[in-house]
Amino acid sequence: MNKLLFIILISGLGACTHKEQSAAVDESFIHYCTDKILDITMEDIYSPPVASRVFVYPYVTCYEVMENGSGRSFMKYISKEWNPKPDFDTSGISYPLAALKSFCIVAKGMVFSEYLIDSLTTEFELKIKDVPKETRQKSELYAEFIAKQVKAWILKDNYAFVKSAAQYTIPDADSTWTITPPSYDKALEPNWKSLRYILLDSINQFFPPAPPLFSKDKNSQFYKYTKAVYDTNNLKNKDFQLLAKYWDDNPNEYFTTGHNTYFTHRISPPGHWLNITKEFCKKNNLNLHESSKIYAHVCLGIFDGIISCWNAKYTCQLIRPVTYINRYIDPKWTPFIQTPPFPEYTSGHSVISGAASEILIHFFGDKSFQDSTIVRWGFDVRSFNSISDAALEASRSRFYGGIHYEFGINEGLIQGRKIGRHVINKLDLLSKNNSNNENSK
Repeated sequence: MNKLLFIILISGLGACTHKEQSAAVDESFIHYCTDKILDITMEDIYSPPVASRVFVYPYVTCYEVMENGSGRSFMKYISKEWNPKPDFDTSGISYPLAALKSFCIVAKGMVFSEYLIDSLTTEFELKIKDVPKETRQKSELYAEFIAKQVKAWILKDNYAFVKSAAQYTIPDADSTWTITPPSYDKALEPNWKSLRYILLDSINQFFPPAPPLFSKDKNSQFYKYTKAVYDTNNLKNKDFQLLAKYWDDNPNEYFTTGHNTYFTHRISPPGHWLNITKEFCKKNNLNLHESSKIYAHVCLGIFDGIISCWNAKYTCQLIRPVTYINRYIDPKWTPFIQTPPFPEYTSGHSVISGAASEILIHFFGDKSFQDSTIVRWGFDVRSFNSISDAALEASRSRFYGGIHYEFGINEGLIQGRKIGRHVINKLDLLSKNNSNNENSK
């Protein structure tokens, strides 16, 4: 009996050690990475389009490695040059360890504040210090193998051209966008539509219907849409203003007091929905593979969604409400929140919210939830009856804030939902291709 008890105790100690090693590379660290990368995008003051690019590549990398651990790859269907099989022995690899390590490697190449990713990597290395040396070394080698391919793929996304191409020339027409108060910043990312999309079939796949015809006529549809923005803002409805501020998500808000100008850095619309994604994964106790899958889906939807949206914005080049109202209705009027420096149609926040919400609903159902994303900026935790309610509220907040016409937010939400559904369908198809290939072996 004593010998049996001894064996049981020794077995139990071994099991504890295994659990400790597993805990070092579980889903908790990817959620921690999410918190850190959100902070870094605010520290580096990334615009919503750039933030979407910073997010998508590390999460896609993490998901690819976790898929590799199950004998699958979706990157081989996305990149023609992808090599899913390294020339070294992969037996004994910890794919969770490799996934998180590869996330850190790729993330470092996406940000200005590389030292913050270095700190994150150091924290990760401390977490895995008790993992057997051989397992750790093999896993890190595999992480480098995947990350190297991802970085080569990233270099071909046309970002260098997007950032160096000719700046936007404002057309000389009454209907077109021009720089807006208070900061009168130049057009933001006018060449973003030239960035390589990942899952869209074409840049114009989800191009929205034409907006109402521009007109100064007080009886025209366009004038009525603009007057609705003006009248709603002038109500100074406290509930509307709360929603506008809650979903403002302005990563670089501009203030002037006397002769002093200062900025506040907050989360962007992509960051807000990434944090909501994190909270859903945590609440539902998803493991690392499941969490990485949902992060990747949401980030792909937001990334391709912004490219599609920016294509519409700089093709339609539509005037913002503040410009129209100042010219033709009230020269002293200002919107409740600041108008961002890019054309009106369609609403970027609406497209982002539509894409992210469609994907989250697919995985979790249209469930109620609580959002604590902006508690750090003095807001209360906000409760929603459903994910779709949150997306609709985020979209309408731009109308309440005075920066979008209703047709811009309505069509943006539709556009985003279509893109979210497309991402789901496309990745489902790739998953089926993986399964069919496995079955044919």
